[in-house]
Amino acid sequence: MIVLIILYGIMISYVLLIGALSYGVKRVPYFTSQTQIPTQGFSVIIPFRNEEANLPQLLESLAALTYPESLYEVLLINDASEDNSVACIESFIESHQLTNITITDNIRVSDSPKKDAIQTAIEIATHSWIVTTDADCIVPTLWLSTLNTFIQENNSKLVAGPVSLPPKTVSFLNAFEQMDTLSLAGATIGGFGIGRPFLCNGAHLAYEKAAFLTLGGFQGNNHIASGDDHFMLEKFTTVYPKQVHYLKSKQAIITTTFQEDWASYIAQRTRWAAKSTGYTKAFTKGVGLLILMSNLTFVVGVVFAFAKADKEAFPFYILLFIKIVADSFLLYPSAQFFKKLKLFFWYPLCALWYPFISSYIALVSLKGGFTWKGRYFKR
Repeated sequence: MIVLIILYGIMISYVLLIGALSYGVKRVPYFTSQTQIPTQGFSVIIPFRNEEANLPQLLESLAALTYPESLYEVLLINDASEDNSVACIESFIESHQLTNITITDNIRVSDSPKKDAIQTAIEIATHSWIVTTDADCIVPTLWLSTLNTFIQENNSKLVAGPVSLPPKTVSFLNAFEQMDTLSLAGATIGGFGIGRPFLCNGAHLAYEKAAFLTLGGFQGNNHIASGDDHFMLEKFTTVYPKQVHYLKSKQAIITTTFQEDWASYIAQRTRWAAKSTGYTKAFTKGVGLLILMSNLTFVVGVVFAFAKADKEAFPFYILLFIKIVADSFLLYPSAQFFKKLKLFFWYPLCALWYPFISSYIALVSLKGGFTWKGRYFKR
């Protein structure tokens, strides 16, 4: 009985959190870029390492941007690539006669290659706003135009934007990753909606260069390999809480790529989770702990449900049902925004599997380091 009371206490707390975040998603208004004179200059920073396969589609999307070339530059930072990434970029620049794309080698000074790459680029950036994305992404044509209008209308210092996966789902892994990405997006938007931003994605993040320098850049967290996005968000929300916004615009959705297999997916999520020990905000720590506890509660509930007799198992089945229903309330508005409601066909199976793999990833991330792009990093 005591175990059941504890489990229900955790799950009720989790339901309240999901309810708040679901409310927050609705509070963030949709933004549509109106016709406005482009005035804001952007330095787009893209670190890359062994991205030969993904760079062509990224470069094509950058070349298609509907924004004056004089108002943006693309800084591609080579993080010790061992393939033909650099040759691929040089060939594209030459064939398209582009003058606003530059390749620069990463200058390593810390334990975080990506933070070093962004810092390297910022030191040579010529525009007043920094925009980051990843080499395995595709950016929409109205991306910078939408950012330009949004920043002018909201007096922002930092803007977090939407990131999605390709619409085509051909396997359970694809579907699972889609649902996971939607849940992260929903939690991200919801956090902004309730005035407690605690998530963002470096694949779509923009901030004022002067503010970045004022806040000391990555000082204080560059010993942690990941987290170039999250720790920047923490700094901005501390000093500029009213000027940190989420760009909820379908015109600005950046598309990233699926992981090739479960091992790659787990490695990526472990890398993301590894930064959690460096969180400084009590709210963020609390949310992370509650989510972990709710997933472990689900796992324990499954074990007890199968171990108990029919009548004794019923309360545990109810416990599982509560979590599955609660999560759907956050996923649904996120799926609406990204036009992926058809994914709910996969939801029951994903909902049953998610707590197990999520708990595993969280516990592994606390255990030690991780390998990413052929290099080992300490937690």
